[in-house]
Amino acid sequence: MSITFSLDKSTRTLLYQQLAEQIKSAIVRGELTEGMQLPPVRRLAAELGVSTTTVAQAYDLLATEGVIGGHVGRGTYILSSPLTALARARAPFGGESQASGLASTSKRLDWAAGWLSGLTFQASRAGQLQWLTQRALERWGDPATMLNLSSGYPDVNLFPIERWERSMARAGRLLAEEAKQASSLQVLQYGSTLGDEALRSYLCQYFRRCGFQPEPQEILLTSGNQQGLDLVARVLLSPGDLVFLEEPAYLAALDIFEQQRVACHPIPVDEEGLRLDLLEQALEAPAARPRLLCVVPTAHAPTGATMSCERRRRLVELASHYNLLIVEDDYCSELYYAETGCEPPPALRSFDREGRVIYLKSFNKLIFPTLRLGCIVAAAPILARLVEGKQAFARGTSLPLARALLEHLSDPAFEEELCLYRQEYRRRRDVLLDLLEEELAGLECRWTVPTAGFNLLLQLPPQLQEYDVIEKAADRGLLLVPGQLFRLENGQRRCPSVRLTFADKPPEQLREGVKRLSSTLRALLHGRGSSQGRASPDLFTAV
Repeated sequence: MSITFSLDKSTRTLLYQQLAEQIKSAIVRGELTEGMQLPPVRRLAAELGVSTTTVAQAYDLLATEGVIGGHVGRGTYILSSPLTALARARAPFGGESQASGLASTSKRLDWAAGWLSGLTFQASRAGQLQWLTQRALERWGDPATMLNLSSGYPDVNLFPIERWERSMARAGRLLAEEAKQASSLQVLQYGSTLGDEALRSYLCQYFRRCGFQPEPQEILLTSGNQQGLDLVARVLLSPGDLVFLEEPAYLAALDIFEQQRVACHPIPVDEEGLRLDLLEQALEAPAARPRLLCVVPTAHAPTGATMSCERRRRLVELASHYNLLIVEDDYCSELYYAETGCEPPPALRSFDREGRVIYLKSFNKLIFPTLRLGCIVAAAPILARLVEGKQAFARGTSLPLARALLEHLSDPAFEEELCLYRQEYRRRRDVLLDLLEEELAGLECRWTVPTAGFNLLLQLPPQLQEYDVIEKAADRGLLLVPGQLFRLENGQRRCPSVRLTFADKPPEQLREGVKRLSSTLRALLHGRGSSQGRASPDLFTAV
Protein backbone atom coordinates (compact mmCIF):
# COMPACT_ATOMS: atom_id res chain seq x y z
CA MET A 1 0.00 0.00 0.00
CA SER A 2 1.56 3.30 -1.16
CA ILE A 3 -0.91 5.73 0.41
CA THR A 4 0.53 8.27 2.82
CA PHE A 5 -1.48 9.44 5.81
CA SER A 6 -0.70 12.73 7.51
CA LEU A 7 -1.92 13.53 11.03
CA ASP A 8 -2.03 17.08 12.37
CA LYS A 9 -1.25 17.18 16.09
CA SER A 10 -2.01 20.91 16.30
CA THR A 11 -5.76 20.53 15.68
CA ARG A 12 -8.43 19.74 18.25
CA THR A 13 -9.54 16.64 16.32
CA LEU A 14 -8.19 13.50 17.97
CA LEU A 15 -5.48 11.69 16.03
CA TYR A 16 -7.31 8.37 15.77
CA GLN A 17 -10.34 10.19 14.35
CA GLN A 18 -8.15 11.93 11.77
CA LEU A 19 -6.67 8.59 10.72
CA ALA A 20 -10.08 6.92 10.46
CA GLU A 21 -11.36 9.80 8.32
CA GLN A 22 -8.35 9.64 6.02
CA ILE A 23 -8.77 5.89 5.50
CA LYS A 24 -12.44 6.37 4.60
CA SER A 25 -11.55 9.21 2.22
CA ALA A 26 -9.01 6.95 0.52
CA ILE A 27 -11.74 4.33 0.03
CA VAL A 28 -14.09 6.92 -1.46
CA ARG A 29 -11.38 8.08 -3.90
CA GLY A 30 -10.70 4.50 -4.94
CA GLU A 31 -7.16 4.43 -3.55
CA LEU A 32 -8.16 1.70 -1.10
CA THR A 33 -10.41 -0.97 -2.56
CA GLU A 34 -12.46 -3.80 -1.11
CA GLY A 35 -10.22 -6.64 0.07
CA MET A 36 -7.04 -4.54 0.22
CA GLN A 37 -4.94 -5.11 3.34
CA LEU A 38 -4.08 -2.30 5.75
CA PRO A 39 -0.66 -2.09 7.44
CA PRO A 40 -0.23 -3.81 10.83
CA VAL A 41 -0.86 -1.54 13.80
CA ARG A 42 2.78 -1.37 14.92
CA ARG A 43 4.14 -0.61 11.47
CA LEU A 44 1.63 2.14 10.72
CA ALA A 45 2.15 3.66 14.17
CA ALA A 46 5.89 3.80 13.54
CA GLU A 47 5.39 5.39 10.11
CA LEU A 48 3.09 8.06 11.54
CA GLY A 49 5.07 8.66 14.70
CA VAL A 50 2.13 7.93 16.98
CA SER A 51 1.35 5.33 19.59
CA THR A 52 -0.01 1.92 18.69
CA THR A 53 -3.08 2.85 20.73
CA THR A 54 -3.91 5.63 18.26
CA VAL A 55 -3.83 3.30 15.26
CA ALA A 56 -5.70 0.58 17.16
CA GLN A 57 -8.44 3.05 18.12
CA ALA A 58 -8.79 4.14 14.48
CA TYR A 59 -9.03 0.53 13.33
CA ASP A 60 -11.55 -0.24 16.07
CA LEU A 61 -13.71 2.70 15.02
CA LEU A 62 -13.64 1.62 11.38
CA ALA A 63 -14.41 -1.98 12.33
CA THR A 64 -17.40 -0.85 14.40
CA GLU A 65 -18.71 1.04 11.36
CA GLY A 66 -18.23 -2.00 9.13
CA VAL A 67 -15.59 -0.31 6.98
CA ILE A 68 -12.76 -2.75 7.77
CA GLY A 69 -12.48 -6.28 9.15
CA GLY A 70 -9.86 -8.60 10.54
CA HIS A 71 -9.06 -12.28 10.15
CA VAL A 72 -6.33 -14.46 11.64
CA GLY A 73 -3.66 -14.94 9.00
CA ARG A 74 -5.01 -12.17 6.78
CA GLY A 75 -4.59 -9.11 8.97
CA THR A 76 -6.84 -6.06 8.64
CA TYR A 77 -8.51 -5.43 5.29
CA ILE A 78 -11.08 -3.18 3.61
CA LEU A 79 -14.69 -4.37 3.64
CA SER A 80 -16.47 -1.38 2.11
CA SER A 81 -17.20 -0.23 -1.39
CA PRO A 82 -16.81 3.56 -1.89
CA LEU A 83 -20.57 4.16 -1.51
CA THR A 84 -20.76 2.18 1.72
CA ALA A 85 -17.71 3.95 3.11
CA LEU A 86 -19.32 7.28 2.33
CA ALA A 87 -22.53 6.40 4.11
CA ARG A 88 -20.70 5.20 7.21
CA ALA A 89 -18.29 8.09 7.29
CA ARG A 90 -18.36 10.84 9.89
CA ALA A 91 -17.32 14.43 9.54
CA PRO A 92 -14.36 15.46 11.71
CA PHE A 93 -15.38 16.35 15.23
CA GLY A 94 -15.37 19.96 16.23
CA GLY A 95 -13.69 19.99 19.62
CA GLU A 96 -12.39 18.16 22.66
CA SER A 97 -15.59 18.46 24.65
CA GLN A 98 -17.57 16.98 21.77
CA ALA A 99 -15.04 14.18 21.35
CA SER A 100 -14.94 13.39 25.05
CA GLY A 101 -18.72 13.37 25.13
CA LEU A 102 -18.72 10.91 22.26
CA ALA A 103 -16.22 8.69 24.04
CA SER A 104 -18.38 8.73 27.15
CA THR A 105 -21.45 7.86 25.12
CA SER A 106 -19.57 5.11 23.27
CA LYS A 107 -18.72 3.34 26.52
CA ARG A 108 -22.37 3.34 27.56
CA LEU A 109 -23.36 1.97 24.16
CA ASP A 110 -20.72 -0.73 23.75
CA TRP A 111 -23.52 -3.27 23.30
CA ALA A 112 -24.93 -1.43 20.25
CA ALA A 113 -22.12 -2.27 17.82
CA GLY A 114 -22.65 -6.00 18.17
CA TRP A 115 -26.42 -5.73 18.13
CA LEU A 116 -26.48 -3.51 15.03
CA SER A 117 -23.92 -5.62 13.17
CA GLY A 118 -26.61 -8.16 12.33
CA LEU A 119 -28.80 -5.67 10.46
CA THR A 120 -29.26 -6.08 6.72
CA PHE A 121 -30.07 -2.39 6.12
CA GLN A 122 -27.71 -1.08 3.46
CA ALA A 123 -25.96 2.25 3.22
CA SER A 124 -28.21 4.83 1.59
CA ARG A 125 -27.27 7.42 -0.99
CA ALA A 126 -29.36 9.93 0.96
CA GLY A 127 -27.06 9.32 3.93
CA GLN A 128 -24.02 9.75 1.71
CA LEU A 129 -25.40 13.04 0.41
CA GLN A 130 -25.95 14.27 3.96
CA TRP A 131 -22.40 13.30 4.90
CA LEU A 132 -20.94 15.05 1.85
CA THR A 133 -22.86 18.20 2.73
CA GLN A 134 -21.67 18.12 6.32
CA ARG A 135 -18.09 17.49 5.27
CA ALA A 136 -18.15 20.34 2.74
CA LEU A 137 -19.48 22.75 5.37
CA GLU A 138 -16.76 21.64 7.78
CA ARG A 139 -14.06 22.24 5.15
CA TRP A 140 -15.36 25.71 4.27
CA GLY A 141 -16.23 26.73 7.82
CA ASP A 142 -18.86 29.37 7.00
CA PRO A 143 -22.29 27.98 6.07
CA ALA A 144 -23.60 31.48 5.30
CA THR A 145 -21.23 31.90 2.34
CA MET A 146 -21.28 28.30 1.07
CA LEU A 147 -22.93 28.05 -2.37
CA ASN A 148 -24.89 24.85 -2.97
CA LEU A 149 -24.94 24.37 -6.73
CA SER A 150 -26.35 20.83 -6.53
CA SER A 151 -29.36 21.10 -4.21
CA GLY A 152 -32.00 19.69 -6.57
CA TYR A 153 -34.53 22.05 -4.98
CA PRO A 154 -37.15 24.41 -6.41
CA ASP A 155 -37.03 28.05 -5.35
CA VAL A 156 -39.45 28.41 -2.43
CA ASN A 157 -38.98 32.18 -2.62
CA LEU A 158 -41.20 32.12 -5.71
CA PHE A 159 -44.00 30.40 -3.82
CA PRO A 160 -47.05 32.58 -2.94
CA ILE A 161 -47.10 31.88 0.79
CA GLU A 162 -49.97 34.34 1.38
CA ARG A 163 -52.22 32.44 -1.02
CA TRP A 164 -51.28 29.16 0.66
CA GLU A 165 -52.21 30.75 3.99
CA ARG A 166 -55.64 31.57 2.57
CA SER A 167 -55.98 28.04 1.15
CA MET A 168 -55.22 26.56 4.58
CA ALA A 169 -57.67 28.89 6.31
CA ARG A 170 -60.49 28.21 3.85
CA ALA A 171 -59.88 24.45 3.97
CA GLY A 172 -59.99 24.48 7.77
CA ARG A 173 -63.16 26.56 7.82
CA LEU A 174 -64.97 24.32 5.31
CA LEU A 175 -63.86 21.19 7.12
CA ALA A 176 -65.16 22.55 10.43
CA GLU A 177 -68.50 23.43 8.82
CA GLU A 178 -68.73 19.96 7.31
CA ALA A 179 -68.07 18.37 10.69
CA LYS A 180 -70.65 20.56 12.47
CA GLN A 181 -73.36 19.90 9.89
CA ALA A 182 -73.01 16.13 10.22
CA SER A 183 -74.90 14.22 12.88
CA SER A 184 -71.55 13.56 14.51
CA LEU A 185 -67.92 14.51 14.04
CA GLN A 186 -67.37 11.31 12.06
CA VAL A 187 -65.56 13.25 9.34
CA LEU A 188 -62.71 13.66 11.84
CA GLN A 189 -62.46 9.91 12.44
CA TYR A 190 -60.10 7.56 10.61
CA GLY A 191 -61.11 7.42 6.96
CA SER A 192 -60.28 5.41 3.87
CA THR A 193 -56.66 4.41 3.31
CA LEU A 194 -57.13 5.80 -0.20
CA GLY A 195 -57.24 9.29 1.28
CA ASP A 196 -59.65 12.20 1.05
CA GLU A 197 -62.30 11.53 -1.60
CA ALA A 198 -62.79 15.22 -2.40
CA LEU A 199 -59.14 15.63 -3.39
CA ARG A 200 -59.11 12.35 -5.32
CA SER A 201 -62.20 13.41 -7.26
CA TYR A 202 -60.57 16.71 -8.15
CA LEU A 203 -57.37 14.99 -9.26
CA CYS A 204 -59.37 12.98 -11.79
CA GLN A 205 -60.02 16.28 -13.58
CA TYR A 206 -56.52 17.63 -12.90
CA PHE A 207 -54.86 14.70 -14.69
CA ARG A 208 -56.67 15.51 -17.92
CA ARG A 209 -53.74 17.86 -18.56
CA CYS A 210 -51.55 14.73 -18.59
CA GLY A 211 -53.72 12.97 -21.16
CA PHE A 212 -55.73 10.62 -18.94
CA GLN A 213 -58.67 10.75 -16.55
CA PRO A 214 -58.78 8.08 -13.83
CA GLU A 215 -61.62 7.22 -11.48
CA PRO A 216 -61.37 8.28 -7.80
CA GLN A 217 -61.07 4.63 -6.73
CA GLU A 218 -57.92 4.33 -8.90
CA ILE A 219 -56.09 6.96 -6.83
CA LEU A 220 -54.20 6.37 -3.58
CA LEU A 221 -52.90 9.44 -1.75
CA THR A 222 -49.30 9.29 -0.51
CA SER A 223 -46.73 11.62 1.01
CA GLY A 224 -44.96 11.85 -2.36
CA ASN A 225 -43.22 9.77 -4.99
CA GLN A 226 -40.59 8.43 -2.62
CA GLN A 227 -43.29 6.83 -0.46
CA GLY A 228 -45.16 5.75 -3.57
CA LEU A 229 -42.13 4.01 -5.04
CA ASP A 230 -41.26 2.43 -1.71
CA LEU A 231 -44.80 1.05 -1.48
CA VAL A 232 -44.57 -0.36 -5.01
CA ALA A 233 -41.25 -2.02 -4.20
CA ARG A 234 -42.49 -3.48 -0.88
CA VAL A 235 -45.72 -4.88 -2.29
CA LEU A 236 -44.99 -5.83 -5.89
CA LEU A 237 -41.38 -7.02 -5.67
CA SER A 238 -39.56 -9.81 -3.87
CA PRO A 239 -35.83 -10.14 -3.12
CA GLY A 240 -34.02 -11.27 -6.25
CA ASP A 241 -36.56 -9.84 -8.70
CA LEU A 242 -35.12 -7.96 -11.67
CA VAL A 243 -35.87 -4.25 -12.13
CA PHE A 244 -34.77 -2.04 -15.02
CA LEU A 245 -33.72 1.51 -14.15
CA GLU A 246 -32.52 4.52 -16.08
CA GLU A 247 -28.79 5.26 -15.99
CA PRO A 248 -28.27 7.72 -14.34
CA ALA A 249 -31.26 7.29 -12.05
CA TYR A 250 -33.31 9.04 -9.38
CA LEU A 251 -31.26 8.75 -6.20
CA ALA A 252 -34.15 7.62 -3.99
CA ALA A 253 -35.15 4.92 -6.50
CA LEU A 254 -31.69 3.38 -6.24
CA ASP A 255 -31.94 3.42 -2.45
CA ILE A 256 -35.41 1.88 -2.39
CA PHE A 257 -34.70 -0.98 -4.78
CA GLU A 258 -31.37 -1.81 -3.17
CA GLN A 259 -32.99 -1.95 0.27
CA GLN A 260 -35.53 -4.41 -1.13
CA ARG A 261 -32.65 -6.62 -2.33
CA VAL A 262 -33.84 -6.64 -5.93
CA ALA A 263 -31.46 -6.92 -8.87
CA CYS A 264 -31.17 -3.62 -10.76
CA HIS A 265 -30.14 -3.39 -14.41
CA PRO A 266 -29.25 0.06 -15.81
CA ILE A 267 -30.52 1.31 -19.18
CA PRO A 268 -28.69 4.46 -20.39
CA VAL A 269 -30.50 7.67 -21.31
CA ASP A 270 -29.88 10.23 -24.05
CA GLU A 271 -31.33 13.68 -24.75
CA GLU A 272 -34.80 12.12 -25.09
CA GLY A 273 -34.58 10.01 -21.98
CA LEU A 274 -34.51 6.21 -21.86
CA ARG A 275 -32.73 4.53 -24.80
CA LEU A 276 -35.38 2.16 -26.19
CA ASP A 277 -32.91 0.39 -28.46
CA LEU A 278 -30.83 -0.60 -25.43
CA LEU A 279 -33.96 -1.46 -23.46
CA GLU A 280 -35.08 -3.84 -26.20
CA GLN A 281 -31.62 -5.43 -26.30
CA ALA A 282 -31.80 -6.02 -22.55
CA LEU A 283 -35.32 -7.45 -22.81
CA GLU A 284 -34.16 -9.87 -25.52
CA ALA A 285 -31.40 -11.29 -23.30
CA PRO A 286 -32.09 -14.96 -22.42
CA ALA A 287 -32.02 -14.37 -18.66
CA ALA A 288 -34.05 -11.14 -18.75
CA ARG A 289 -37.29 -11.50 -16.80
CA PRO A 290 -37.76 -8.00 -15.35
CA ARG A 291 -40.76 -7.40 -13.11
CA LEU A 292 -40.89 -3.69 -13.82
CA LEU A 293 -39.20 -0.66 -15.33
CA CYS A 294 -38.91 2.60 -13.38
CA VAL A 295 -38.73 5.72 -15.53
CA VAL A 296 -38.92 9.52 -15.20
CA PRO A 297 -40.12 10.56 -18.68
CA THR A 298 -40.39 14.31 -18.02
CA ALA A 299 -37.57 16.19 -16.26
CA HIS A 300 -35.45 13.06 -15.95
CA ALA A 301 -33.39 13.12 -12.78
CA PRO A 302 -30.64 14.28 -12.90
CA THR A 303 -30.24 15.21 -16.60
CA GLY A 304 -33.47 17.16 -17.16
CA ALA A 305 -34.23 15.25 -20.38
CA THR A 306 -37.81 14.75 -21.59
CA MET A 307 -38.99 11.72 -23.56
CA SER A 308 -40.67 12.43 -26.89
CA CYS A 309 -44.28 11.43 -27.60
CA GLU A 310 -43.24 8.79 -30.12
CA ARG A 311 -40.76 7.24 -27.71
CA ARG A 312 -43.42 7.14 -24.98
CA ARG A 313 -45.85 5.37 -27.28
CA ARG A 314 -43.20 2.85 -28.29
CA LEU A 315 -42.20 2.24 -24.66
CA VAL A 316 -45.76 1.30 -23.72
CA GLU A 317 -45.89 -1.04 -26.73
CA LEU A 318 -42.68 -2.74 -25.57
CA ALA A 319 -44.13 -3.14 -22.08
CA SER A 320 -47.12 -4.93 -23.56
CA HIS A 321 -44.99 -7.16 -25.79
CA TYR A 322 -42.61 -8.20 -23.00
CA ASN A 323 -45.21 -8.35 -20.20
CA LEU A 324 -43.51 -5.53 -18.32
CA LEU A 325 -44.92 -3.23 -15.64
CA ILE A 326 -43.90 0.45 -15.87
CA VAL A 327 -43.60 2.81 -12.91
CA GLU A 328 -43.90 6.38 -14.22
CA ASP A 329 -42.45 8.99 -11.87
CA ASP A 330 -43.95 12.44 -12.46
CA TYR A 331 -42.55 14.89 -9.94
CA CYS A 332 -42.85 18.12 -11.95
CA SER A 333 -44.09 17.60 -15.51
CA GLU A 334 -45.93 20.93 -15.21
CA LEU A 335 -42.51 22.64 -15.20
CA TYR A 336 -41.80 21.87 -18.86
CA TYR A 337 -40.21 24.77 -20.71
CA ALA A 338 -38.58 23.35 -23.87
CA GLU A 339 -40.40 26.01 -25.88
CA THR A 340 -42.36 28.99 -24.60
CA GLY A 341 -46.05 28.11 -24.41
CA CYS A 342 -45.51 24.42 -25.18
CA GLU A 343 -47.30 21.75 -23.21
CA PRO A 344 -45.35 18.72 -21.94
CA PRO A 345 -45.82 15.43 -23.78
CA PRO A 346 -48.71 13.31 -22.46
CA ALA A 347 -47.97 10.96 -19.59
CA LEU A 348 -46.97 7.38 -20.38
CA ARG A 349 -50.22 6.35 -18.73
CA SER A 350 -52.17 8.16 -21.46
CA PHE A 351 -50.86 5.59 -23.99
CA ASP A 352 -51.64 2.63 -21.73
CA ARG A 353 -54.67 0.52 -22.61
CA GLU A 354 -53.84 -2.52 -20.46
CA GLY A 355 -53.24 -1.03 -17.01
CA ARG A 356 -49.48 -1.64 -17.17
CA VAL A 357 -48.43 1.86 -16.10
CA ILE A 358 -48.36 2.77 -12.41
CA TYR A 359 -48.35 6.57 -12.32
CA LEU A 360 -46.68 8.29 -9.36
CA LYS A 361 -47.43 11.98 -8.86
CA SER A 362 -45.83 14.32 -6.34
CA PHE A 363 -46.85 17.89 -5.54
CA ASN A 364 -43.88 18.49 -3.24
CA LYS A 365 -41.58 20.06 -5.84
CA LEU A 366 -44.49 21.87 -7.48
CA ILE A 367 -45.89 23.47 -4.30
CA PHE A 368 -43.11 23.26 -1.67
CA PRO A 369 -40.96 20.32 -0.50
CA THR A 370 -42.34 20.05 3.04
CA LEU A 371 -45.92 19.69 1.75
CA ARG A 372 -45.51 15.87 1.58
CA LEU A 373 -48.48 15.03 -0.62
CA GLY A 374 -48.75 13.00 -3.79
CA CYS A 375 -50.60 10.01 -5.15
CA ILE A 376 -50.44 6.71 -7.02
CA VAL A 377 -52.73 6.08 -9.98
CA ALA A 378 -53.02 2.41 -10.95
CA ALA A 379 -55.43 -0.17 -12.33
CA ALA A 380 -57.87 -1.50 -9.74
CA PRO A 381 -56.24 -4.93 -9.12
CA ILE A 382 -52.81 -3.37 -8.61
CA LEU A 383 -54.09 -0.48 -6.51
CA ALA A 384 -55.96 -2.90 -4.24
CA ARG A 385 -52.69 -4.64 -3.39
CA LEU A 386 -50.96 -1.31 -2.81
CA VAL A 387 -53.75 -0.22 -0.46
CA GLU A 388 -53.31 -3.44 1.52
CA GLY A 389 -49.60 -2.74 1.71
CA LYS A 390 -50.07 0.84 2.87
CA GLN A 391 -52.46 -0.24 5.61
CA ALA A 392 -49.57 -2.11 7.20
CA PHE A 393 -47.65 1.10 8.00
CA ALA A 394 -49.97 4.10 7.45
CA ARG A 395 -53.69 4.70 8.07
CA GLY A 396 -53.97 7.36 5.42
CA THR A 397 -52.92 10.93 4.68
CA SER A 398 -53.71 14.18 6.48
CA LEU A 399 -57.29 15.27 5.76
CA PRO A 400 -56.72 19.00 6.54
CA LEU A 401 -53.61 19.04 4.33
CA ALA A 402 -55.45 17.27 1.50
CA ARG A 403 -58.23 19.85 1.65
CA ALA A 404 -55.71 22.70 1.65
CA LEU A 405 -54.05 21.26 -1.46
CA LEU A 406 -57.46 20.95 -3.10
CA GLU A 407 -58.17 24.63 -2.42
CA HIS A 408 -54.75 25.62 -3.72
CA LEU A 409 -54.86 23.61 -6.95
CA SER A 410 -58.44 24.56 -7.84
CA ASP A 411 -57.78 28.31 -7.54
CA PRO A 412 -57.32 29.87 -11.04
CA ALA A 413 -54.25 31.65 -9.66
CA PHE A 414 -52.42 28.30 -9.65
CA GLU A 415 -52.16 28.26 -13.45
CA GLU A 416 -50.73 31.78 -13.43
CA GLU A 417 -48.13 30.69 -10.89
CA LEU A 418 -47.14 27.70 -13.04
CA CYS A 419 -46.57 30.07 -15.94
CA LEU A 420 -44.33 32.22 -13.73
CA TYR A 421 -42.36 29.18 -12.54
CA ARG A 422 -41.79 27.97 -16.10
CA GLN A 423 -40.61 31.37 -17.28
CA GLU A 424 -38.25 31.87 -14.35
CA TYR A 425 -36.76 28.37 -14.39
CA ARG A 426 -36.20 28.57 -18.14
CA ARG A 427 -34.48 31.94 -17.68
CA ARG A 428 -32.21 30.57 -14.95
CA ARG A 429 -31.45 27.48 -17.02
CA ASP A 430 -30.38 29.69 -19.92
CA VAL A 431 -28.20 31.76 -17.59
CA LEU A 432 -26.45 28.62 -16.35
CA LEU A 433 -25.94 27.26 -19.87
CA ASP A 434 -24.38 30.57 -20.97
CA LEU A 435 -22.13 30.61 -17.91
CA LEU A 436 -20.93 27.07 -18.57
CA GLU A 437 -20.07 28.03 -22.17
CA GLU A 438 -18.20 31.08 -20.93
CA GLU A 439 -16.37 29.77 -17.86
CA LEU A 440 -15.62 26.15 -18.81
CA ALA A 441 -14.34 26.76 -22.33
CA GLY A 442 -11.40 24.50 -23.17
CA LEU A 443 -11.90 22.15 -20.21
CA GLU A 444 -13.39 19.17 -22.10
CA CYS A 445 -16.60 19.49 -20.11
CA ARG A 446 -19.98 18.47 -21.48
CA TRP A 447 -23.47 18.94 -20.10
CA THR A 448 -27.07 18.06 -20.70
CA VAL A 449 -29.59 20.68 -21.82
CA PRO A 450 -32.69 20.23 -19.62
CA THR A 451 -36.17 20.78 -21.03
CA ALA A 452 -37.94 20.57 -17.66
CA GLY A 453 -37.21 20.52 -13.95
CA PHE A 454 -34.39 21.97 -11.92
CA ASN A 455 -31.10 20.26 -12.83
CA LEU A 456 -28.59 19.30 -15.45
CA LEU A 457 -25.72 16.81 -15.41
CA LEU A 458 -22.23 18.18 -15.98
CA GLN A 459 -19.54 15.82 -17.24
CA LEU A 460 -16.14 16.72 -15.81
CA PRO A 461 -12.78 16.42 -17.58
CA PRO A 462 -12.19 12.66 -17.83
CA GLN A 463 -8.81 12.67 -16.08
CA LEU A 464 -10.30 14.03 -12.85
CA GLN A 465 -11.79 12.09 -9.93
CA GLU A 466 -15.27 13.11 -8.78
CA TYR A 467 -14.40 13.23 -5.09
CA ASP A 468 -11.26 15.27 -5.70
CA VAL A 469 -13.48 17.84 -7.41
CA ILE A 470 -16.03 17.70 -4.58
CA GLU A 471 -13.38 18.30 -1.89
CA LYS A 472 -11.51 21.05 -3.75
CA ALA A 473 -14.78 22.78 -4.60
CA ALA A 474 -15.70 22.73 -0.90
CA ASP A 475 -12.40 24.49 -0.18
CA ARG A 476 -13.68 27.28 -2.44
CA GLY A 477 -17.09 27.44 -0.77
CA LEU A 478 -18.93 25.40 -3.40
CA LEU A 479 -21.11 22.38 -2.59
CA LEU A 480 -21.49 19.78 -5.36
CA VAL A 481 -23.14 16.35 -5.61
CA PRO A 482 -21.15 13.62 -7.41
CA GLY A 483 -22.67 11.76 -10.33
CA GLN A 484 -21.71 8.46 -8.69
CA LEU A 485 -24.69 8.79 -6.36
CA PHE A 486 -27.03 8.52 -9.37
CA ARG A 487 -25.40 5.41 -10.81
CA LEU A 488 -25.50 1.74 -9.97
CA GLU A 489 -22.13 0.40 -8.91
CA ASN A 490 -22.51 -2.28 -11.58
CA GLY A 491 -23.63 0.22 -14.21
CA GLN A 492 -21.91 1.41 -17.38
CA ARG A 493 -18.66 3.19 -16.63
CA ARG A 494 -18.88 6.87 -17.43
CA CYS A 495 -16.65 9.87 -17.04
CA PRO A 496 -16.86 11.78 -13.73
CA SER A 497 -19.83 14.10 -13.39
CA VAL A 498 -21.74 16.32 -10.97
CA ARG A 499 -25.35 17.45 -10.76
CA LEU A 500 -25.89 21.19 -11.14
CA THR A 501 -29.09 22.91 -9.97
CA PHE A 502 -30.19 26.25 -11.40
CA ALA A 503 -33.78 26.51 -10.13
CA ASP A 504 -33.14 27.83 -6.61
CA LYS A 505 -30.37 30.31 -7.47
CA PRO A 506 -30.72 33.85 -8.86
CA PRO A 507 -28.36 34.67 -11.75
CA GLU A 508 -25.74 36.40 -9.60
CA GLN A 509 -25.35 33.29 -7.42
CA LEU A 510 -25.19 31.06 -10.49
CA ARG A 511 -22.40 33.23 -11.86
CA GLU A 512 -20.42 33.05 -8.62
CA GLY A 513 -20.98 29.30 -8.37
CA VAL A 514 -19.75 28.60 -11.90
CA LYS A 515 -16.71 30.83 -11.33
CA ARG A 516 -15.82 28.77 -8.25
CA LEU A 517 -16.38 25.58 -10.23
CA SER A 518 -14.16 26.77 -13.08
CA SER A 519 -11.44 27.77 -10.62
CA THR A 520 -11.63 24.34 -8.98
CA LEU A 521 -11.34 22.42 -12.25
CA ARG A 522 -8.50 24.54 -13.60
CA ALA A 523 -6.53 24.16 -10.37
CA LEU A 524 -6.93 20.38 -10.43
CA LEU A 525 -6.02 20.13 -14.12
CA HIS A 526 -2.90 22.24 -13.77
CA GLY A 527 0.08 20.00 -14.51
CA ARG A 528 -1.98 16.84 -15.09
CA GLY A 529 -1.40 16.65 -18.84
CA SER A 530 -3.77 15.60 -21.57
CA SER A 531 -7.04 13.72 -21.34
CA GLN A 532 -6.99 9.95 -21.07
CA GLY A 533 -10.46 9.25 -22.42
CA ARG A 534 -13.86 10.58 -23.35
CA ALA A 535 -17.41 9.89 -22.29
CA SER A 536 -20.16 8.56 -24.49
CA PRO A 537 -21.25 11.59 -26.59
CA ASP A 538 -24.95 10.78 -26.88
CA LEU A 539 -25.93 12.35 -23.55
CA PHE A 540 -23.86 15.51 -23.51
CA THR A 541 -23.49 18.74 -25.42
CA ALA A 542 -19.84 19.60 -25.98
CA VAL A 543 -18.32 23.00 -25.37
